[in-house]
Amino acid sequence: MLRFRIFLFILLFSVFNSIADELEYLNDSSYIGMYGEIEEITVQSDAVIQKVDKQVLLPTAEVKNASANGIALLKNMALPRIVVSSVDNSVTTLSGDGVQLRINGVLSTKEDVMTLKPKDIIRIDYYDEPGVRFGNVASVIDYIVKKQETGGNLMLDAMNSVNLPGWGEYIMSGKIHSGKSSFSLLTSYAPRDVMWKRTNNEVYNFSSGKIENNEIGEPTRYKVDPINLALTYNWVNADKDLLQLSLRNNMTFKPHSHTDRNSRLVQEKDSFSITDYEQSNSISPSIDLYYQHKFANQHALYLNVVGTYINTETNRQFTQTPLLGVLADTTSVMSNVKGNKYSLISEAIYEKQWEKIKLTAGAKYTHQWVENNYYIDETVSPVSMTTAETYLFSELQHRVGKFAYTVGLGAMNTIIRQSGVSQSTWIARPQFTMSYDVGKGVFLRYNAYVSGYQPSLSAMNDITQPIDKYQVRKGNPNLQPVMYFSNDILLSYQSPFVSLDVTARYNYDHKPIMDESFEENGLIVRTQANQQAFHRVQVNASLQVRLLSNKLIFTVAPFLNYYVSEGNNYLHTHLNPGIRAGVLGIYKSWQFFGEVSTRRNNLWGETLTYGEFSHLLGIGYNDEKWSAKVMMVNPFSVQGYTNKIEDLSSVAPKTQVAEMPDFKQVLMLNFTMNLDFGKNRADAVKRLNNSDTDAGILSGQ
Repeated sequence: MLRFRIFLFILLFSVFNSIADELEYLNDSSYIGMYGEIEEITVQSDAVIQKVDKQVLLPTAEVKNASANGIALLKNMALPRIVVSSVDNSVTTLSGDGVQLRINGVLSTKEDVMTLKPKDIIRIDYYDEPGVRFGNVASVIDYIVKKQETGGNLMLDAMNSVNLPGWGEYIMSGKIHSGKSSFSLLTSYAPRDVMWKRTNNEVYNFSSGKIENNEIGEPTRYKVDPINLALTYNWVNADKDLLQLSLRNNMTFKPHSHTDRNSRLVQEKDSFSITDYEQSNSISPSIDLYYQHKFANQHALYLNVVGTYINTETNRQFTQTPLLGVLADTTSVMSNVKGNKYSLISEAIYEKQWEKIKLTAGAKYTHQWVENNYYIDETVSPVSMTTAETYLFSELQHRVGKFAYTVGLGAMNTIIRQSGVSQSTWIARPQFTMSYDVGKGVFLRYNAYVSGYQPSLSAMNDITQPIDKYQVRKGNPNLQPVMYFSNDILLSYQSPFVSLDVTARYNYDHKPIMDESFEENGLIVRTQANQQAFHRVQVNASLQVRLLSNKLIFTVAPFLNYYVSEGNNYLHTHLNPGIRAGVLGIYKSWQFFGEVSTRRNNLWGETLTYGEFSHLLGIGYNDEKWSAKVMMVNPFSVQGYTNKIEDLSSVAPKTQVAEMPDFKQVLMLNFTMNLDFGKNRADAVKRLNNSDTDAGILSGQ
């Protein structure tokens, strides 16, 4: 497999290089920006400009020259509260929340961002406290890029491990323009094929007595092949109209699940052989239709409709076989789930801009239909469910001198129907932000909002699935939507050589949907229910020191997380201190980097998940058309990768440890090629994009 991938690298490199030689004479460097022609300029201002709702980041020429794509540029800019993984290019906040990525306002994937050439990126708008317009996500990174006029682009990015050949990341894209139209094709492939082992220690406190299981893991295969395709057509009428049609298909083929295990179970004087295998396939085509129209006097209308179909099939087989001398029967659990889900998402937004005031108002409607069949013990249990969510919102932003504020108001209505039963809930979603630019690099901001979320479709069915000899997993049709409150305060100091950010945040979930375990009919039931409350207190600090004209950057980011989980019948707390640190050096087109991060743990309900301790070292070189990077993951590790999960239930506590001993001293090679051809034409900016990824399947594990 590794030889084939190396051969594929060489072949693609040769093809791209030949195309570059043939088309190089067509290459043109003229661009059209958001407000007319933009030539290459040198910005003589602060690299960070504070706004009421965002920070405007201006990447330097040195950082651009050392970056291969948009994700690499974001990593090299070393934002204090943003973490970019060098292994899988994921982008999260310092507290571990996901970050929404956009390109010229368009909701995008990390693969889309990786197709961007750094020289085409004008600036990055960083919304570290997004308002109701974005649905109160943790953070938004919006790349504002130069727009091509004619011609096109070809891009290849390939990363693979030398001594762990089953780990790779591959992206290919192409784009071409013709008159007012443009076509683009993007495909990505991220295979995982590794061996690991899982060790479980379980205690079942039945009313009839206690059973203790100690499970010794053996090497087990994990393999998944996700393939994503996207074909997009754009029609642009000057700067007034944009019509975009996108066809996507996200496919995941998982012949060996991450929960698979081979192990030996020791139970007092008896011992058993355990095998637990799950296979699953998912195909999710979607169609995305978008239209925008810009009126005179700086106001505009944006419309977006997305239809998605998700087909999922999951097969699981669990076997507990007694070993020699054990007087017990073999336990077998077999389940099969075939699911079909249809969804329609529509959104409309109106914006009006004045000199110091911006008004945004809109509505979003989501409708979902689910038809799942659960095949358990030769019995078919069909599940039909529909959900509808209506979200209305408005937001006003105003700046008065050094003081600025944002006021947002949203209202969400959810309707859930299952088995002839319907429930409807309204949740208010207000939001308020105020900020003050003290001067001399000091900036203060306070943000607070109320929001909510509805139960996942997979948790709301009325199906009971066996897990093993002692446990079953059960859905809960009585789950209710959840309301939560969040507020935080930020103190920021920026200077040419030092950046210091300190953030303190408190979150409260009222009647959250969390796990619950109890005994019923001689079995442990694992389910979810609306519990009492959940509290999070998070304090994050980030100190960044920039030397040699930002060519040498040191970052130290300590954090402290405190969780309080209040269930109907339990109370759990967890304190998690830690630190993340890194160093980045840039010399012309070269970059040198090193990172280390301690475990960031998470408590939710009765489940305590321990994060990963990781570190890496790397070096890279970036040319105008290609780049190469070499890095070693966990170079000083002895045990490799470990992941630990604790179930704190009093009736059935357990500890699960997953180990991948080979994930140490992992040598990764990354190659990128990005070619332009022809003259460049401006694409209009798409401002809305929606997607649906929840299949609504209840897992039997």
